This record gives sequence, structure tokens and C-alpha cells, in this order.
Amino acid sequence: MMDKPQLWTTLLLLCGCLALPALFSSAAMSPAPVATATVAPGLPESDNTLTSASLSEAVQQWMQHLAGEPGYTAWKQATWSSYPLGPGTHGWIVLIQAGGKDIGYMVIHAADPQIPDKYQLTEYGSGGKPLFSLHTLYQALVQLELIHTSYTAERWYAAPMLAVWIIQADGNSYYIDAKTGEQLPTLDLSQPKNNSLGAASIVTSLYPEHILKQSLELPDFNPYGKLPWLQGNPAVFASFAELEAELQLKHRITLLLELYHGQVFIALPVIGFQRWSNDGIFLKLEQDGQRAIPYAAVARFGKLYR
Repeated sequence: MMDKPQLWTTLLLLCGCLALPALFSSAAMSPAPVATATVAPGLPESDNTLTSASLSEAVQQWMQHLAGEPGYTAWKQATWSSYPLGPGTHGWIVLIQAGGKDIGYMVIHAADPQIPDKYQLTEYGSGGKPLFSLHTLYQALVQLELIHTSYTAERWYAAPMLAVWIIQADGNSYYIDAKTGEQLPTLDLSQPKNNSLGAASIVTSLYPEHILKQSLELPDFNPYGKLPWLQGNPAVFASFAELEAELQLKHRITLLLELYHGQVFIALPVIGFQRWSNDGIFLKLEQDGQRAIPYAAVARFGKLYR
């Protein structure tokens, strides 16, 4: 077993290898080399560059909008770094830090790949285990006993709730939940021919100029306490207004997600919602910290239970 000095040395070396230069950061606003979606020691960096600061401006505006909300107040004095989600996605993961620790994240996509410098907010969340955290990846590599092997780790993001690290080592593939760090079974990551599950199909139209109009915060609860889905009777809401009415009464609502063609099931408590000035609704979920996803994605990937 390593003693503490050796462990910290290993951690620092790993972070130095994994933390490839970010696409943008709040500490350096000048154009930087675009990182690829794969992180591993010794990989060459892409020579592509992004010359516009509009992504940086969009990040700052969304951070300001959210910083007044419960769970997001530390964002007022936070810094951030962004990394591309991979070729063809036109998306970025933005990691928020304060005091040297992760405190949240945002996923941003091009609103229209044909129109540069216009971005939409796809999902966001707060807490110490953000989506695609390098610290969470490190812990997963330790648990898989891959930390001292030759490996690559690729970010894969298809839509809200569909996000994994794909780790390749010694001819084997490992799939790690990008939020929790839990190892998943060997996944079928193929997309339907119409690509109906792609992130681009979740059009939030939530642009930097939009502001929060309404927010509801509810206490966390154990979604596995009553297992309402075993009865096979999901709640039916004709509109979000009907769901909102139950949430305003502080009724406990659980979201059961069926992901990756039915290979993974996850139950998450609904702990509120946020309504933006474009009338976009984001449902707030608890999953190792708060996670806000578009209500349209909830209807597509899961079912709600009372």
C-alpha cells in the first residue's frame, strides 16, 4: 500500500497528465489549442484553434444567472475550464471550480452548427462531482486497477443522462458513468438511424441572454424507499403545469430512467425545477449533487412515479 506522500505524488502526476489545456478558461481568455475528447498521458494535442471569445462570454452570462440560486452561490467567485465533447458533437463540458475544488458544470452546444458564435445550454448542475470530472475519472481508474497501465479515456456524450467515460486498456473497454464514476456494463452506444437520441435533438433554445424566472427547491429523498415503479403504473401528466402543481405541494416524485437500450436503469428524486425567460423548463434531480436537465429529455428517456 502506498504511503500518503507517494499517493499524493501519483495524484498530482496523473492530474498533470490528464488536464490537457482547456479550450477556454476563465483565467486565460485568449484563444487556446482545442483539446480532443480523449485524454491520456502523452497524446498529441489538436492543432485546431477557436478564435472567438463568444463561448467565454456565454459561459460567464449563464454563471451569473445561476449564481443567485441555492446550491450555486459559490459560482459568484468561481473559475472555469471547458473541453470539447468530441468530433461532430459541437459541444463542450464546462467545469466550474472554486478554492481548488469542483463545484459544478455546464454542457453547452452550438445552437446551430451553421451559425457560429451562438450557443445553447443543454444541462447544468452543482456539487463536488460534476459531469466528466477528472477526479472522478481518477478514482474509477484506481478501482479498476488501471492507474499504472497504458490507457486512453474518451468522453462520450449523446444527450442529457447519456454520458460516459470510455476507457481503453490492454485491449479491453470499460464504461464509466460520467457523473457518478460507477462502472457500467458493456454498453451498446449505437444511435437509432434517425439519431432521435442525439444531444442536437434536445433543442433547449436557452441562450445566454435568457434569465431565470422561477425556481422551486425541494428536499432530497431516497428514491428506492418505496419502489413505486414495481407496480408498473407511472404518473401521467398532460402538461408540465400538472407536474408543477404536485411539486408545489411537495409531493415526492421519482424519475426512473431506462438508458442505453434498456441496459441501465436509474431512479433519481425530483428536487424541483427552474423556468427560464424563454419558458424553457429544467427539472432538478439529485445525483451526487444537483443535476438540471430539460423537461423534454425527461419525457424522452424516463417515466415519473409518485
